[in-house]
Amino acid sequence: MKTIKFRGKKKYDGIWAEGDLKTSLVPKGSMIPCPAISTTEGTIGTFFVKPDTVCQFIGLYDKNEKEVYEHDYISINLKYEHHTIHGTIPDQDCICEGEVVYMELFACFGLHLYKAEYPISREFEKCQYLTIPLLRFDLEYDSIEVLGNVFDNPELINK
Repeated sequence: MKTIKFRGKKKYDGIWAEGDLKTSLVPKGSMIPCPAISTTEGTIGTFFVKPDTVCQFIGLYDKNEKEVYEHDYISINLKYEHHTIHGTIPDQDCICEGEVVYMELFACFGLHLYKAEYPISREFEKCQYLTIPLLRFDLEYDSIEVLGNVFDNPELINK
């Protein structure tokens, strides 16, 4: 069964809350709906969260069993075969780093690249805003590692 859950930074203390997303709750003294997260683990309750920090769990775990969310900054060790005129060289590594984003055009999550090694670096040179659907990676074989997220670690996208 697919796990659908979200996380967001609580509006009043900035601590992450994970759970079900509620979009139509209105805080006391306000007339504007604000997203809220209902948690079932840790501190149980419903917490209003900063709208720009709401992230969806994408259904994947990294090599350390950490959940991967939208707007996480991840590293993928892409395994590929290098083809030459002399034959195929198996299990070559290509490190790709970037932010997990939702690609509306393809209705899937993708990796917005900020750093890539050969052979992807060739494509990256042509298009500085390259986003690759995660479907293009062999996520069973290629290793993923969450390095942080763009809210707590903005320096990751600026390095």
